[in-house]
Amino acid sequence: MEKKGIALFVIAVSLFTVILNPAASKASAASNRADQLLKTLGIMKIDEGSLEDDSDNVTRSQFAQLLVNASVYKGKISKETNISLYSDVPSNHWAAGYIQTAITEGWMSGYLNGTFRPDKNTTLQEAVKGVITLLGYTSSDFTGNILGGQMALYESKELDKNIRKTGTQYLSVRDCKNLFYNLLHATTKEGVIYAQTLGYTVDSNGNLDYLSVVNHGVEGPIIADDDWKSEIPFAVSKADCYLDGAKADVYDISDYDVIYYSKELTTIWAYDNKVTGVVEKISPDQLNPQSVTVAGKEYTFETSEASIAFSTLGGVKEGDHITLLLGKNDAVASAISTYKYDTTITGIALETGTHLAKQEDGAYVSTEYVRFVDAAGNEYQQDYDNTLLTIYKDNLVRVTYKDGKASVSVLEDANTEFDGYTFRADGSHLGSTPLASNVKILDISEGKYANVYPSRLGSVIINDAMIRYCEKNERGAVSQLILDDVTGDAYDYGILTEFAYPMSSKSNLYTYGYILDGKPGSVTGDIVPDYNTDLGPKGFLIVDNELVGMKNLTKIAVTAIGSTYVQNSTAKYPLADNCAVYFYLNGEYTKATMDNLTNLSRYKVSAYYDKEAAYGGSVRVIVAENID
Repeated sequence: MEKKGIALFVIAVSLFTVILNPAASKASAASNRADQLLKTLGIMKIDEGSLEDDSDNVTRSQFAQLLVNASVYKGKISKETNISLYSDVPSNHWAAGYIQTAITEGWMSGYLNGTFRPDKNTTLQEAVKGVITLLGYTSSDFTGNILGGQMALYESKELDKNIRKTGTQYLSVRDCKNLFYNLLHATTKEGVIYAQTLGYTVDSNGNLDYLSVVNHGVEGPIIADDDWKSEIPFAVSKADCYLDGAKADVYDISDYDVIYYSKELTTIWAYDNKVTGVVEKISPDQLNPQSVTVAGKEYTFETSEASIAFSTLGGVKEGDHITLLLGKNDAVASAISTYKYDTTITGIALETGTHLAKQEDGAYVSTEYVRFVDAAGNEYQQDYDNTLLTIYKDNLVRVTYKDGKASVSVLEDANTEFDGYTFRADGSHLGSTPLASNVKILDISEGKYANVYPSRLGSVIINDAMIRYCEKNERGAVSQLILDDVTGDAYDYGILTEFAYPMSSKSNLYTYGYILDGKPGSVTGDIVPDYNTDLGPKGFLIVDNELVGMKNLTKIAVTAIGSTYVQNSTAKYPLADNCAVYFYLNGEYTKATMDNLTNLSRYKVSAYYDKEAAYGGSVRVIVAENID
């Protein structure tokens, strides 16, 4: 079995003719996050009917249950009641209990003719009254036009985010998902995040702790073997399945994957993150093991069973070759001997050297080692015999474990042949070759690297020389891909503030002053740019406190700024996710944010991109100056 590692979530992305627009990607990610959260909380679950189609309208009886689901009464209300509040809602109506609660709590109202109209679609005004009341507001909080006050509060609390409906228009399922997701993050009348009133935690930015919610009620870990399906208390064939966070099928789960499940959600999460290497250290000791260091990295234990395996009661000791099975938090869920698990790891050499290594018999020997990174961004350190093999930095290295023994080789064939070298707009294929749902992609440049989402590569054009390594799964889909500086994401982008020649004839190192993330600093290197007097926005590749690469940026005048792009008079240019923004005032650069640039009439704004989006580039730095 091949080692797989951390997969990347596949998100759809759209493309202008030559300019990548990640808006669809971010909207899709946000929508998926909201859907997962609401599903986990059970807010969109109704007792009768279905809210699966986002375009369907939501009826008043359905909305009554959604309000209950989003309140402290969730799970405490009987479907039926002993009384009939309305002529069209008998006591045995499937939503009678929810409607009674919604009326009693003031979230909804009936009609003057004594009806509720449970099958009538819900208007935005009706929904706003419900969520505003959940936040603790009553009619007495508004003077004059109560409805107008409620709608104004709905907008000021950003409950309208991603909702495009007006007052009397009907809400769709998607509108309701957005409304309740916004509700969870809104503040109550008392100034408390609403999710907190339901017993959930929020982070320092007021955002709901998504992981704590998703993990609620999740069982596991289970290690995948021939019988793992029998340990799941529901029909696996009907479950939603995710592999390393990406939507997958049950048959995508392989031996030794780490599995979790939720009976309530009928969902399975599998993680295919395995680390193989020598056990370098068990900390603090085998009497009380709290962590283990393998392949140069320290890992904690998720389960007591895993901890025991590395104790005096277990069979693992320092110097052993082992494969760690990592779970959802990158903690050790279990471990298996490389005598039982054959695996192959391939990556780019970052460093070679000599060190003391502890053998299985406890003796120390001096040996050569190579540190390398695979397509998932996992780093490994492997000893090798330099009398049999020579490894240089940037070589493509493969380590194969078979029958408990490791063999190291340098690869020449990177398996880079494709029938086309343009990624599809959604990043799902390279040419006609599909990318696996949990594909791992690494973009590396001069020993510095960045993990890449497939959507980041939508419609990007490359060539075979830009592919350092490619691996395909048994279905012929690309499962691992290592690229050579396609995206430029391995660079840091900021301001070059100074370039100084060596102070001594004995040195060939130059000094470069910079501002990165708003903080000044300096670094040395031997790069002599022909634009050495051209200070300003640049890309910096800094490895081990040495400048090993510098990238000039192309300047454009900005006429408009969107959430995912900037525009000049002729085209749109995509913004990098971590685009740096600065004000340039009185010869000084001050860190700013995109929110500071809402009024372009006050500033002269320039954007700097590394290369055309069709070749993986994006806007990296924005500089605003006062208009003279």
